[in-house]
Amino acid sequence: MGAIYGELGPAPSAGTGERAIDILAHRGRAGRWTWAADGVFIASRGPAPACDADDGRVAVLDGAILNAGQLRAELSRRGHAVRGPGDAEVVLRAFECWGAGFLERVNGMFALAIWDAGAKTLLLARDRVGERPLYYLDAAGRLAFASEIKAILADDSVGRRVDPHALANFLTFAHTGAGVTMFEGIRKLPPGHLLVAGPAGLTVSPWWDLRIAERRHASDGELAGEVRSLLEDAVALRMPDDGSVGAFLSGGVDSSAVVALMQRRSRRPVKTFTLAYDDGGPFDELREARLNAAALGTEHHEVRVSHTELLAHLHTLVYHYDEPLGIAAGFNFHVLSRCAQGSVDVVLTGDGGDELFGGYRRHVAEQLSSPCQRLPDVLTRRLVPVAVGRLPRLGRTRQLATVLPIADPALRAAAWLTVLAPELRAELLSAEARQRSAQFDPSAIYRSLYAGAGPAGDPLNRQLYAELKAWLPDTLFEKTDKPTMAHGIEARMPLFDHRLVELAFAIGSRQKIRGLATKRVLRRAVKGLAPEHARRRAKHGFTIPLDPWFRGPLAPYLREVLLDERARGRGYFEPAVVARLLDEHVSGRRIWDRALWMLLNFELWHRVYLDGEAV
Repeated sequence: MGAIYGELGPAPSAGTGERAIDILAHRGRAGRWTWAADGVFIASRGPAPACDADDGRVAVLDGAILNAGQLRAELSRRGHAVRGPGDAEVVLRAFECWGAGFLERVNGMFALAIWDAGAKTLLLARDRVGERPLYYLDAAGRLAFASEIKAILADDSVGRRVDPHALANFLTFAHTGAGVTMFEGIRKLPPGHLLVAGPAGLTVSPWWDLRIAERRHASDGELAGEVRSLLEDAVALRMPDDGSVGAFLSGGVDSSAVVALMQRRSRRPVKTFTLAYDDGGPFDELREARLNAAALGTEHHEVRVSHTELLAHLHTLVYHYDEPLGIAAGFNFHVLSRCAQGSVDVVLTGDGGDELFGGYRRHVAEQLSSPCQRLPDVLTRRLVPVAVGRLPRLGRTRQLATVLPIADPALRAAAWLTVLAPELRAELLSAEARQRSAQFDPSAIYRSLYAGAGPAGDPLNRQLYAELKAWLPDTLFEKTDKPTMAHGIEARMPLFDHRLVELAFAIGSRQKIRGLATKRVLRRAVKGLAPEHARRRAKHGFTIPLDPWFRGPLAPYLREVLLDERARGRGYFEPAVVARLLDEHVSGRRIWDRALWMLLNFELWHRVYLDGEAV
């Protein structure tokens, strides 16, 4: 748990800074700390900050340095005694010893700030993959930064205008991404990046990157053994000493493997939490999660929800996310966190298995891209798309027919993640909004990432690399961090330990996917650890039943929000097109649940953050 805030400029306001850090009280209820000097104000909540009055250095931290004990010992050997408790103290002494290069020695999930009065320089850094968020505003000679955007907005002089680049990204991928936020001028520090602000100006540069270098001669067994060993250590590092730890448990292999390792290290049964929907069907993993909990011997807790809970908590969720997020699974984390609140301080999740070892359908489908390129254009670009276009409820089939013929792998990677097709986006946007967004190409980030990954890498790993850099920080990490922190819980993800990430990109596609078998090396690594029924189970998405809810009990609410006078008058979207999407979905002629969810979240976000509607 933790939150940081700061300002650098001619005359930072202590009043504004105190108000800003108090807005983030949910991220660090343990206490508040502020520090001010000429031209700088820094504050934190939660973990104790570190301050060296003699040298004028200050460090604040949101997150955890998992190898702090190892760093303390090494610093002591080098004559840099760590004088007090807390991870921020380790950060400050490591900076004194190694400069900004200390980041390469750290294992953890963090956003941090260091003020060096001697050099009159501020450093901001974010962990390698982006488990912790960090935002900043650089305007009119003033730099403000915070763990969440709402703290930056505590300054009433900060403008609240929609960024057209962010809107274009959001309507494409269901998140803003590419370093921009929905608030014009407020940016997000990319994962693994360092921001330095001082007399020479402001620079943002990477301090870590990933190299794709497959170990072609390593056997499946050797790689599985390495994965198992690193996963065991990653789980151990993330379990707090006081034992106040639980886990979000599904019916799948990843979370059950993590819980199995937790059980081996815990003196008492691990508390596990599972979500189910009253509607049941494909959205319900309750039976499989119960089997896993019973096999692992956990103290299991379940929560069932219906559409009424979504209505009751949606405004609160929108507030905590700061930006409209079109990933509906964020609601699941909100409900699970409410269930776990007061029972545990830390939860471990199984996220990472699919994202690093190839567990999604698109990863399997991508293996068909090369054969598809050899088919006649008349078949792939004309006959097949027309045929599947007549099947309104087979969205995945339509996606296959649309994406596989794309020759450029970077554009194909972007297309797999596209939620609203370009034609629909153009139709949905008003003429003015379409003109403002036309200068931005949402797929450009994927072109850049593919170019950076190099042409020689394994095709699957290049796809996973682009997703790790562009998709994950603003979807999975975002949907996990904000709702858990809102309930006073810190989520930790052992599979995203940077050592496991680096190992995963040394494993080729044949050892990850073969035919329809996904995550092969990971499944082998957890044999005898995860329950066998979970190890052999196919991927099951962690989503919510929007399709039936939007066709049934939530249809009147959707119509009320999306077509009321305020929404129609904003000028972003064509009301007639919004109404058509609603009508087609309710009638069952088409499935527009994801598009409607995105539009709903954008409208509610606009009401909360731009209209000032109370939450």
